[in-house]
Amino acid sequence: GCRPSEVANLEPQDIHLDVDVPYISICAKEKRELKTKSSKREIPLVGVALSAMRQAPNGFPHYRDRGYLLSASLMKAFKSRDLFELEGQRIYSFRHAFEKRMLEAGLDYGLRCKLIGHYNNRPEYGDGGSLSFRRDEMAKMTLDFTQPKF
Repeated sequence: GCRPSEVANLEPQDIHLDVDVPYISICAKEKRELKTKSSKREIPLVGVALSAMRQAPNGFPHYRDRGYLLSASLMKAFKSRDLFELEGQRIYSFRHAFEKRMLEAGLDYGLRCKLIGHYNNRPEYGDGGSLSFRRDEMAKMTLDFTQPKF
């Protein structure tokens, strides 16, 4: 559910792996603003995202401050491997697919907004649920990458 620029700009202090519920923090930094106030969030790591962050506990320094390069590199890799399901899909389509999978898994609207960093016009009560609650909800929609699809 992260924007490519959010992934590209993850730093070691944003990646929390040695805790009960592994997660990443999306937050403003001295030289980096967030797109919106609601973009600040903590996202539990589940499935392939957890696996990826365990392999990159320092983030992706090559792409830091170069989200456009991350998107271009991913587009090239996906196109060369014919990994897009539909004509016209882009890397940002994964963010849209995340929202769709949350909806289809029955995740609450407020939680979906919190995880993807969208503004929710409802009054905010509490913190959007504990990290363990968020992780358990996200587990409902985790894709199984243990079995090859082709």
